[in-house]
Amino acid sequence: MEFKRAKIVLISLALIIGLIWAAIFQLPDNRLHLVFCDVGQGDAILIYQGSTQILVDGGPNQSVLNCLSNHLPFWDREIEMVVATHPEADHITGLIDVIERYDVKQFVVNSFGKSTAVYQEFQAAVLKEQSDIYFPKEGDKINLGSLKVAVLWPQSQEKILGATTTEKEINDTSVVFQLSYGNFCALFSGDISSKVESRLDRVGPCQVLKIAHHGSKYSTSEEFLQQVKPEFAVISVGKNPFGHPTEEVLERLRYLDTKILRTDQTGEIEVVSDGKNWYHIQ
Repeated sequence: MEFKRAKIVLISLALIIGLIWAAIFQLPDNRLHLVFCDVGQGDAILIYQGSTQILVDGGPNQSVLNCLSNHLPFWDREIEMVVATHPEADHITGLIDVIERYDVKQFVVNSFGKSTAVYQEFQAAVLKEQSDIYFPKEGDKINLGSLKVAVLWPQSQEKILGATTTEKEINDTSVVFQLSYGNFCALFSGDISSKVESRLDRVGPCQVLKIAHHGSKYSTSEEFLQQVKPEFAVISVGKNPFGHPTEEVLERLRYLDTKILRTDQTGEIEVVSDGKNWYHIQ
């Protein structure tokens, strides 16, 4: 009997020690992490620094949940900000599951909607969460601790979720922003086309560029790349019938000697910066 009790105590102690070590290993460092989740043909990017977390889009399925559980501490069920760049299914479907699993403190969203079942479900989930909803426009600044977000697009927004429903050129309504941490900068371009790229007045050089629209030939123009001058380009893409990423975009990036990584080839991609230097993990 005594032996059985001692065994139970030892097992309990081992479990407690294991949990303590797991918690220690998951403690956030002070560096900026950009995690381009492998969600197939869609976008989902987790940004975190310290205990501050931003999720940009959620991909076309539940894969984003695996990405979050791999990078967020197991006890942390709160996400400071969720950005939904535009209402296409390959960007918002996974966010429905995220909202169910996590407490979202603030939504930064595109006010345009779509007459699709997935958008209606997303809209209902956001409203049910009863968190702050912010509709960004060009020139807006959002600060989250040491992270600085400069909104480059759209030029104006209604202040009602799904205020305008459109099926035409919905990609060009994407929320576009630059994220800065110290001297490091990353640009997130949603699914905009070159037509919108040419209208971005505030865009400047950034070390990292999230390639628009999974590498569509109608985006990532030579003129835009000359403005951003990215050292590193990430293409979030999966198996698709559109030919993404197109050879035209890949050639433009190669011409500038930009390093290219694709989630369909390397899986998840992570960029880490201390505000001065940066590196990537694949």
